[in-house]
Amino acid sequence: MPISEVQQGLIVQQEFAKLLMLGSSGRIEVAAPLTDDERRDYEIHVHGQYGFGIAAQMKSVRNLRRQRGGRARYMHCMFPVRATRIVNSPYFWYFIARLDIKLMRLDDPVFLIPSTVFHKIADPQRKGAFVWYVMAANMEKRTRDKWAPYRVDPLQLGKHLLKIMNDLKKQHGQAASLVELPTDSDVLFIRPTTRRRRQPRKESHSNRAAA
Repeated sequence: MPISEVQQGLIVQQEFAKLLMLGSSGRIEVAAPLTDDERRDYEIHVHGQYGFGIAAQMKSVRNLRRQRGGRARYMHCMFPVRATRIVNSPYFWYFIARLDIKLMRLDDPVFLIPSTVFHKIADPQRKGAFVWYVMAANMEKRTRDKWAPYRVDPLQLGKHLLKIMNDLKKQHGQAASLVELPTDSDVLFIRPTTRRRRQPRKESHSNRAAA
């Protein structure tokens, strides 16, 4: 009896976490949110670095296909997303892999793709309330298809994600430093006024003498 899709998803999530933690020598922390309203399977941050992280969603397939008359193996991954729940953010990524049932591991390569890129190049098709995405990635080593820039050796996944997070953190810091602060000419200082008590007028010496 083959494993179910739920079991497959759980296995791939655990493999992803294992590769990140071992591949980064324990520097990457992975946490699963209690709710999945924003389509996040994992929240990821670097150990000891709080206030910055990325989210990832897992997608997987079991089988590979061959194009007609060709020898290259292709990974076909197709899934729908409700249009109101599409997240386009540099901090939201897709992890897509093929689970080799016989070898009981993820096939090489795996794919780590920013959502802003995936939603553009995965042939989006609107059908009612959903948008369908289709990924057909060549799994052979020598390929120049549109998915090639996002191929990752599973054993290098931890180091690869560390570099991605480091680059994103630098960009985040640069963007924060460009926030325009008010200058002296833009700031109006208002001080409370104090009323001076009116002193009684003193009579002159000549007036007192005349009296």
